[in-house]
Amino acid sequence: MFSEMKPLFPTLWPRAGRERFMLILLISSVAFAQGKVTRVPPLKDARQHHTATLLADGRVLVVGGRGTDGLSTLASCELYAPKKNTWSPCAPLTVARSHHAATLLPDGRVLVTGGTTHESVGDQNRFVALASAEVYEPAKNRWVAVTPMSDARNGHTATLLGDGTVLVVGGAREQRLHLASTERFDPAKNAWTTEQPLDVARWLHTAVRTSEGDVVIAGGRSNAAQEKKGPGVSIADVERFDVKARTWTTLPPMSEPRQRTSFIAAADGALIVIGGQTTTSSTNYAETWRPGLTQWVPFENHLSMSLSAHTGTRLPDGDLVVIGGEPPNAVDTSRVQRWRLATKEWCLAGELSVSRKTHSATLLNDGRVLVVGGTSGGLPEKTAELWAPMNGKCEDPPGISLGW
Repeated sequence: MFSEMKPLFPTLWPRAGRERFMLILLISSVAFAQGKVTRVPPLKDARQHHTATLLADGRVLVVGGRGTDGLSTLASCELYAPKKNTWSPCAPLTVARSHHAATLLPDGRVLVTGGTTHESVGDQNRFVALASAEVYEPAKNRWVAVTPMSDARNGHTATLLGDGTVLVVGGAREQRLHLASTERFDPAKNAWTTEQPLDVARWLHTAVRTSEGDVVIAGGRSNAAQEKKGPGVSIADVERFDVKARTWTTLPPMSEPRQRTSFIAAADGALIVIGGQTTTSSTNYAETWRPGLTQWVPFENHLSMSLSAHTGTRLPDGDLVVIGGEPPNAVDTSRVQRWRLATKEWCLAGELSVSRKTHSATLLNDGRVLVVGGTSGGLPEKTAELWAPMNGKCEDPPGISLGW
């Protein structure tokens, strides 16, 4: 466990209009004992609420999101090549979207489902939920529309199953209409099948596939208890989809309600939830559950700050890394925190050059994590950074590298 620390560079990124005046230009990387952050070339388009998917060839496909004004939705896509450290444009989506889901299929294609798109009607601006779905074909650099879903939805989850189909769960048709519906896409047949609905409708939840091949859904926001009226509240409910029986069962609830959290399946079969937005604020609690337990078990140590809208990634060695997010008393944070499996402690593992939330974090084949976009200071970001694990002691001070 480490004590509360302030970001190394809390005010070094002031904005001048739409651009940042970078006082940190000479700093190319910051190395902590537990991790090193290095800047990479920026995106062409600033974006938040996008997706980032690791392709079979090791590149990362960044898709859609909301643009620089925070209102427009993007159809643009970009590809990052880790070996070359370069970005390149790729074919645009057939429909601009944000708050969608992206799933890598076994044949190397990427399925993108739902989301919201921006519409202007007179002087009114609104976001409309989408039922449409499309597939990216890397070999041909093109998007192909596929059969739409039965329900328009955003803020849902889309999980690849062992048989190559994709289970889409929950979300919201509009912000106040949270969904319990679930459906499954079969890429071979280009067809959707309706599955049993959730017990509790929810939006902004998280999902993982277990070692047994089932899907577990945790938390989210729901107005089911308010007669489906109002924006809803964070919930602690957890449900499991039995792939063979095609049924949902209720699991023990988390110790506290949470949405916009990170949910990770550990190598030993345990499920881990970290941080998230609670009913009134956010939490720094991490807790775990595994089959056979009647309740979730809290970690002995917790994050150094409460967070939501962060990312959580399992590393090849079983450690966990939590990047960025939104603390209760700040717009966003630059902090990187690492859970050491061997010592059962959280360590400060870096500081991003830009504080951010609603970003993406993608584990690369070489063990580094690509951090892309998000929101910083209330505005969408085009910056990108790489975090690499290091294996020093938690208390070791950082070292700063100068120049490019």
